[in-house]
Amino acid sequence: MPFAILFIVAFLAGVIIYKFNRSWVPTVLIPMAVFLVNTLADTEAKDAWAFTLIFGLPLVFFASLLGAYVVQIRTIEPESEESVETIQEDLKED
Repeated sequence: MPFAILFIVAFLAGVIIYKFNRSWVPTVLIPMAVFLVNTLADTEAKDAWAFTLIFGLPLVFFASLLGAYVVQIRTIEPESEESVETIQEDLKED
């Protein structure tokens, strides 16, 4: 359950950061850095650091990258009808 919540939070962070930045590198690095700092700041859970980092960092990486991908796919503008008509006319002339 904690990893599912982590995935959702990292996905939403990726969506929000990519909407404003339009670059996937900070979109992935910022959530990973926040996760890393948050994990290492918890000194009471030193025994679980290895498990958390081994499974958590890739999860945060892919979740934030998926968030950037979803934003990119949703914002692709479809071609207008004018450009399609122009291409068809150009093909008829040849």
